[in-house]
Amino acid sequence: KLRVQMRAEISKLQNRLKTTTVYVTHDQVEAMTMGDRVAVLKDGILQQCASPRELFTKPRNSFVAGFIGSPAMNMMTADVTSDGASFGSLVVPLTPAQRSAATSGRVIVGVRPESLHARGEGGLDITVHTVEERGSGSYLYCAPLSHPDVPVVSRTEGLSSVQAGDTVHLVPDHGAVHLFDAATGERLPD
Repeated sequence: KLRVQMRAEISKLQNRLKTTTVYVTHDQVEAMTMGDRVAVLKDGILQQCASPRELFTKPRNSFVAGFIGSPAMNMMTADVTSDGASFGSLVVPLTPAQRSAATSGRVIVGVRPESLHARGEGGLDITVHTVEERGSGSYLYCAPLSHPDVPVVSRTEGLSSVQAGDTVHLVPDHGAVHLFDAATGERLPD
């Protein structure tokens, strides 16, 4: 509680003084809530410097995508086929630009938990291992039938009708899929 209050006080002070402030933290929630621009470093190397919204919606690479957001973005390494990026029963169409930018026969398909929804059909066939009810939303902790070692998280609004042990289909929102080159981790063009 004190930490949240401290963030609000520092932000209020910065706005009142109209000054540039450099704040260093390993806490991505602090960075996203306090910063106008956030620099994400990995091993001392700048990965991306942008607004919190841009880091969340257009991460430059798979490291930034996995670092920003809680729970983290789901990352699934998919094979490039004639139909698109294929991961189990999920097939994501690829544009010609995305196909030519991919340096290998694999891409990383990234989908944030809040953009992945349980449906009756289509999408990724998964088994639900745990349902975490938080009142305003529910988290489904799952594993794809085709890749039981790959964890997948889905966030739903309100209480979920899905139960542990259920097999359902997770379908990403239109336009909510992020694609990265599997070899370099760099974002593929939209």
